[in-house]
Amino acid sequence: MKGTVWLIGLAWLLTVPASALSGDLDMESITVEIHGRMFIPDRITLHAGRKTALRFRNHDTELHTVVAKELFLGVNLNVGGNGAPEFSPDGLTRVIIPPDGLAEIQFTPTGAGTFPYRCDMPGHDMRAVIVVE
Repeated sequence: MKGTVWLIGLAWLLTVPASALSGDLDMESITVEIHGRMFIPDRITLHAGRKTALRFRNHDTELHTVVAKELFLGVNLNVGGNGAPEFSPDGLTRVIIPPDGLAEIQFTPTGAGTFPYRCDMPGHDMRAVIVVE
């Protein structure tokens, strides 16, 4: 009986995501869908001081970018997924997201404000806003 309980506990431990074990249960998770040359939703709200996973999922058959320079200036972050991040000395400048691609930016917003972002691919008039409270 004792061996069975130990084995069940080990199986549970191996199936729990590492983020749950490290205390990331409080991480805010937001996904923005890119479809028809639009960011959906076109306005999202994040919370200053709260760890955030901000995902951009491209459902279109063309490349798109996410350019939100002011939001990411001087902020420590991690970029995952199959997007191609571009950096300057000040921080993340944009992420190129392939068709059917995903970019995930994990960071903690540091200050409140309204931060516009856009896709800067030629001919794409895609704009949206991130509000940090």
